Amino acid sequence: MRKLLSMVMLAALVVGCGGDEAPQAGSTVTPAAAEEHQGETHELDLEGYSQGVKDYYGGAHKHDPDDELASIEAEYHQPPKPAEANLGEAIELTGTEIGVRFRVTPTDVKPLNDDLMAVYLNLKSTGIAIYERPLEQATLTYPGQDPTPLAKEARAECSNGLDGILRIDVGRSRSGCLLFPRSGDAMPERLQLALEVVPVEAGGIWNLSARRR
Repeated sequence: MRKLLSMVMLAALVVGCGGDEAPQAGSTVTPAAAEEHQGETHELDLEGYSQGVKDYYGGAHKHDPDDELASIEAEYHQPPKPAEANLGEAIELTGTEIGVRFRVTPTDVKPLNDDLMAVYLNLKSTGIAIYERPLEQATLTYPGQDPTPLAKEARAECSNGLDGILRIDVGRSRSGCLLFPRSGDAMPERLQLALEVVPVEAGGIWNLSARRR
């Protein structure tokens, strides 16, 4: 969708330039004027974020504050806010489609059976676009181990639709559980979650061993 938006903006720019008068002989376009036409350069403040977030959201970006479409695109291309949270606390996440934004709160984590660990979530849409796709960019980290991805083939009553094509309308909420493989009797210490096809390494981080105070 960002490609489509860029094409529309480029087409508008070409049409707009078509009616301009040719520069008079001897006239020049100054570098300052050219830079002003391209928009302002800004860089997100990513201090305190994980390296995965820095790799995905870092770098300088051009942004015209007078361009409404560009402003909307910038609003929905944001790193997790805050960078980390505890169990029971919310992190706001954006996706890859403009308009997708959730407040995600893990409310509990506990074994479901001998094989599966369930992480209970509440998701509230705070954006301007309907979400309708799987929620699959998530990992659990057990002490001393690499991140463990979702058990994608697993199903449970507590999933409440989070295990398939998930639809959440604008302004609505959904609660359910995500299922992960267990690691013996160990309890996970970290959850990382991203929306759509944002890399999981660029998602929000919850410290599951600490609860909201």
